[in-house]
Amino acid sequence: MRIKNLVKSILSKLHTHKKTKSDIYIFTLPRAGSTLLAEILNTDSTYKLASESLALNNDNKEILKNYFQEDFLVERYTDLSSIELERLLNYYSDLSQGKTWNSYYWSDLFKPTHKFKTSRTIFKTHKITYHYDHFMSHFKDDFGIYLLRNPISHSLSRMNLNWDSYIALYAASNRISNLLTNRAKNKIEQIVENSSTLEKFVTSWCLENYILLHHYKNKNLPSNLIVLKYEELLINSEQTIKNLCSKVNLDYNPNMFKCINLPSSGIVHSTTETKNQIESGNKNYLVNRWKDKVDPEMREKIKDILKSFDISLYLDEL
Repeated sequence: MRIKNLVKSILSKLHTHKKTKSDIYIFTLPRAGSTLLAEILNTDSTYKLASESLALNNDNKEILKNYFQEDFLVERYTDLSSIELERLLNYYSDLSQGKTWNSYYWSDLFKPTHKFKTSRTIFKTHKITYHYDHFMSHFKDDFGIYLLRNPISHSLSRMNLNWDSYIALYAASNRISNLLTNRAKNKIEQIVENSSTLEKFVTSWCLENYILLHHYKNKNLPSNLIVLKYEELLINSEQTIKNLCSKVNLDYNPNMFKCINLPSSGIVHSTTETKNQIESGNKNYLVNRWKDKVDPEMREKIKDILKSFDISLYLDEL
C-alpha cells in the first residue's frame, strides 16, 4: 500500500491540469463503443481521459467516500434526491478542475496519447445516463455525447458475457414511470413473465436509454448534447468524426481515424475474432454480425418491443 500511495503521489506531481476549454461527457451503456469513442477524442493533445469515474473498485471508493455516503454507491443511478444530484455534480466539477482524481486517471499512462499537461477532460461514464440532462444543464460550457448501439447487437454482446439485465431497476424508477404509456408498462409485464432472454435484454435497453430516447423523439434535447450511433462511427468513420469534432469545438486530426482499425486496449471482453475483424477493417462484420443469430420471427418481436415504447430509432435497421 505504501508503494502504491508513493506512485500516486509522484504521478500527481508530474501531471498538471488547469481547465481552460470545454470538457466532454460520454453518456452510454457498457458494450456500446464508449472506449473506442474516448480513444478517438483522446488523441487531442489537450485532453486527459477520466474513465469510469464512479467505478466501485477499492481505490475509487476511497475517493468517492469524500463525496457520497457508502449506501449511495451502486451499479446504476436512476432516481436521485436533489442533495444526491448536487453531490454528484460537485464531484464531477472537482474532477474537471483537477481538485480530485479517480483510480482510472492515467489509464493511458504508457500510451503515445498520454499527456502530462492538460486543459480539459473526457469523462466516460456508464452509470448516469438517466441524468445526462442534469449534467448538460449544469455544465453549460461543456459538451455531452450520448452514444447508442443497435439494441439487438448490444443485447447479444451483454448476454455473451452473462451480464444481468436491469428491467426491474429501471421499471421501478419514478422518473421513467411518469413517462411510460400503459402499452409500455403492459409490455414490460409480458416480457418479465414469459419471454426469451434476448427480449428481456432489449426491453432493458429500452428502459436504460428511455429518458434520452423520449426527449430525442420530442426534439427536446440540450443544445450542448450530441446523439451518436455507434454504427455511424464505424461505417462512415471519417466524416462522422469530423462532424463530431465540429460540434464539440475540437480540431480533427488523422490519428482519430486511425483508431477505428486498432483494437482498443480496453476491449477486454471482446473475442479474438472481433479483434481480428477490427484490424482488417471489416466494419460490416462488426455492425451486422448479429443478423445471423436472430431469425425473422424474433426480429418482429424485437420491433414490437420498440414500438411498445414508441421508439422509432433503429426500427428500420431491424
